[in-house]
Amino acid sequence: METRTSHRPDRKRTCGCGRVALLVLVGLLGCGSALKNHLRLPDLFQTPRGQLIVYSDFFLPTHHRLLEEMTARRVDLSQELLLPVSDEPIHIYLFETTEQYKAYMRLHFPTFPDRRAFFVETDTRLEVYAQWGDRVAEDLRHEVTHGYLHSVVPNLPLWLDEGLAEYYEVPRGNRGINRSHLNYLEKQLRHDSWRPDLARLDAIPSCDDLNRADYAESWAWVHFLLYGNPTRKALLLNYLRELHQHGCAEPLSKQLASYGPTLEEALAAHLWSLIGQMETAHRFPSK
Repeated sequence: METRTSHRPDRKRTCGCGRVALLVLVGLLGCGSALKNHLRLPDLFQTPRGQLIVYSDFFLPTHHRLLEEMTARRVDLSQELLLPVSDEPIHIYLFETTEQYKAYMRLHFPTFPDRRAFFVETDTRLEVYAQWGDRVAEDLRHEVTHGYLHSVVPNLPLWLDEGLAEYYEVPRGNRGINRSHLNYLEKQLRHDSWRPDLARLDAIPSCDDLNRADYAESWAWVHFLLYGNPTRKALLLNYLRELHQHGCAEPLSKQLASYGPTLEEALAAHLWSLIGQMETAHRFPSK
């Protein structure tokens, strides 16, 4: 699975070498209307849905099932994490083609890696940029989750921010089980080549420093905290509430450290339980 990264700069990143980038794009795309079309934000259609404002150059019905799911996801987060909802707009820009999306992102966010979608938080706006394609639903579930969270919870630690987004990127009804991450971690567990370490995750400074194993582990901790034990779930929900109300809280890794070294063993046991459930479901599919 291709991992997206979500950037949360203190201020919006802009191109420091716009003229060079523009000349390159002129050579690649030609001039005139073709260049203009590739370098502007899609804005012919504007579709508001609750907290979301979706911009596109193609018609998207107000009750499109993807928009329905994105709107419902806001309720899911609020109810499961016991967080309030916000009315702060989340601006979603959907590019009809990969070429348009990449051209725009290269010019305006030249330091960003090559990904299908991004969440960008500035001092004044919450924005999502995405290309329309076969995996747009997965991408939007992930990035819009960032938007919903950042509208109500300041200073989320990186691992928790990404872990929750990986948890909520799966379709509704799947209990947050991200099969790609579970399959990856199963291989690591079977080869005894992975040890969970929440304190290490907590110390990672930037999403640019996260690798696939880090995304998978972040998801695993979130799923473990939400499903593993009511006491640990209450700890996570209280942590989020503290951040919402006060903007700071004792790091969750330190709070969980009181459980001792058996905590990592409990996480591994939780993953083995999920693996067993998936194997059983595969052998005996429901009719």
